[in-house]
Amino acid sequence: MNAPTKTNVSKHGATSLSRRNFLKGSATLGGGLVIGFLVPGANRFAAAADVMAGGEFTPNAFLRIGADNTIRVVLAHSEMGQGVWTTLPMLIAEELDADWTRIAVEHAPADQRYAHTGFGTMATGGSTSTASEFQRYRQAGAAARAMLQQAAAARFGVAAKTISMANGVASAGDLQASYGELAEAAG
Repeated sequence: MNAPTKTNVSKHGATSLSRRNFLKGSATLGGGLVIGFLVPGANRFAAAADVMAGGEFTPNAFLRIGADNTIRVVLAHSEMGQGVWTTLPMLIAEELDADWTRIAVEHAPADQRYAHTGFGTMATGGSTSTASEFQRYRQAGAAARAMLQQAAAARFGVAAKTISMANGVASAGDLQASYGELAEAAG
């Protein structure tokens, strides 16, 4: 039978750790993290996101509009109490003149397209999410609105400037179409 090995315990109850064991443990943990982040084919998540978007109007990486009028806002930032999962989707809804009740939020897949504009990586921290992403999400909503407006103009046979957009509906006089109805043509 093997005798138990002696563990050094300081007067404060902490176990002493040799430099050798610390380095072995650090190398094992660090190596596992590197393997986890450098798996070949990691870009498959971006490809999966593009496949999931099939049949939806996907004007950019940050939003998708389905035929059912659901507007899916894609966020790379974690909600940590600063309200980013409300604020950024509201920016898109405001730019689109969309019905807020039709907004759904999804977490972004691992992809460089969703990198934090300040950090250069997918990260949340320092209460920077809204400030750093404000312009990008406003522009995403505005671009989608312009594309939907053009699709409505083509459908109604009128100039785009005559189309009014409100609550997820494009209209010109008596002619109306929901964003979901325009989604395929806008894409």
